[in-house]
Amino acid sequence: MKFKFDANQDYQLKAIEAVTRLFEGHKFVSSDFGFEMGGLPAVPNRLEISEAFLLDNLKKVQQANGIPADSELKYIEGEIQTASGLQVVRFPNFSVEMETGTGKTYVYLRTLLELNKQYGFLKFIIVVPSVAIREGVLKTLKITERHFRELYHNQPYRYYEYQSESLSQVRQFSLSNQVEIMVMTIDSFNKDSNVINQATDRLQGETPIYLIQATRPILILDEPQNMESDIARAALARLNPLFTLRYSATHRNLYNLVYRLTPAQAYQEGLVKRIEVASVIEENNYNHIFVQLEEIRVQKSRISAKVKVHKQMANGTVKEATVTVKPGDNLKDKTGRQEYESFVVEEINPGTNTIVFSNGVELKTGEAKGDNREAIFRAQIAYTIEQHFRTQRRLRDKGIKVLSLFFIDRVESYLSPDGIIRRLFVEEFNRLKVKYREWKDVDPEAVQAVISLNIRPKNQWKTIKLLLI
Repeated sequence: MKFKFDANQDYQLKAIEAVTRLFEGHKFVSSDFGFEMGGLPAVPNRLEISEAFLLDNLKKVQQANGIPADSELKYIEGEIQTASGLQVVRFPNFSVEMETGTGKTYVYLRTLLELNKQYGFLKFIIVVPSVAIREGVLKTLKITERHFRELYHNQPYRYYEYQSESLSQVRQFSLSNQVEIMVMTIDSFNKDSNVINQATDRLQGETPIYLIQATRPILILDEPQNMESDIARAALARLNPLFTLRYSATHRNLYNLVYRLTPAQAYQEGLVKRIEVASVIEENNYNHIFVQLEEIRVQKSRISAKVKVHKQMANGTVKEATVTVKPGDNLKDKTGRQEYESFVVEEINPGTNTIVFSNGVELKTGEAKGDNREAIFRAQIAYTIEQHFRTQRRLRDKGIKVLSLFFIDRVESYLSPDGIIRRLFVEEFNRLKVKYREWKDVDPEAVQAVISLNIRPKNQWKTIKLLLI
């Protein structure tokens, strides 16, 4: 199956234009090899319009997009170590606010190619807050490659994940005279101990980050609200960027906002993808023991955990509730129910994300005891598969492709060869497919793909995407 991308979505074109118009009046800069910052070889980006000119363009863009005009450019500043010694750097920041599900990643990838086409910029670094988002960006780069090459007349560009064990990428990034797109997590360069910040024999004694600094890269921040700490800001400054483009639906700091697509606008224009959510739960069965570890908290010298239980309320009814416990607590006292008497908290371990009770029950974060888990999972999976079969049959003639997503409690539930989700999916798919002739010969292993979503960073939840074709 191949994805087909529409290059003429008006709201996406406006978001792209909002950024490119910031540099109107900037001449096209041809790639030019030189020795930058301490005599390091590089083909750098160059910004050849004044701050006053850039601010004037910003105000025009904001006015065109119905955004109150800023009176000044918003900079991040920092003192950084370079090949020439300590230097103070400052760089402007521009924000694009787009509702989730409207093609934010597509927009910023196409924006960087437009910046190259119109102004000759070459070096781009996409900075993300997590491995999960990094994998999503790399996947988008892969599936859009053919589309962008057709759209930009086979303009050569390279994209890759930064890998500390492959520092030749950094030299390539520095010396290349074509578009280079490096995808990095903030954690890969925000500490002095990171490989990128240390001199290495693999680069003839050079420090990798100094080579990057010499290129004056354009930074694209995906979900920048997760990179607002002092440490993160200092790490971004260490890259010595020309400027930074910030893309999110939920900015913490807007800096210089150039385009906004609000949830209301996305809904009114019919841009948000239609999603149907199915849930299968066991209701009102409060007679059995139920315990689920939701979260472990460490505050100074105090360790506690949030546990979901079936609690007796003041009016005598029993309801699902979350209680906070510490070592030595008895769930009988927390719930008001004698059935929990053997659940005394023996250990809370933030290192392994586990809680251990005196009766031997041990739970990891997100794991539950006594919830008839397999029966519920089987019902959810069977329902989703059959709904998928029916919906795809109804929409096939219209050329609409249906995707079904499973949100997984734990990665091992699917990725392990004997994972409960993987096993139940295969069983239910094979049981149901015989009722649908277009599916009866399909192997269940051939219709699954895994994508990562940064829904709950502490647990690194993942999603199984069913590509049923």
